[in-house]
Amino acid sequence: MSWSIKLSPGKNRYGYIKGEIDHFQWYALVHKDNVDYGIDPISLNEGTGRISRLCIYKDIPMSSYTKRLIYANYKRKWDVFNSSYEDMIRYLVEYLDRIYSIRLVK
Repeated sequence: MSWSIKLSPGKNRYGYIKGEIDHFQWYALVHKDNVDYGIDPISLNEGTGRISRLCIYKDIPMSSYTKRLIYANYKRKWDVFNSSYEDMIRYLVEYLDRIYSIRLVK
């Protein structure tokens, strides 16, 4: 299955990126090189990878506040990992790893 990923416009300072994947929002911290505490893009385990922070969520407006439902939350390790969305999480991690591993050649 393929999901629609959109990057939010604006400056992505210090590797901080945000966007949408289908009807979910997400933000991530992506490093130029692999880090020892990043998400392994193949296994999704903590290990070596470019992404050290990832949160996939949905905001639900309530009458006087907004409720945030979190489907995946990685801060150097998984705090939340909803296995029902594992394919979507994997797709986003692979996408971010792929687009930020492209090097410009002069």
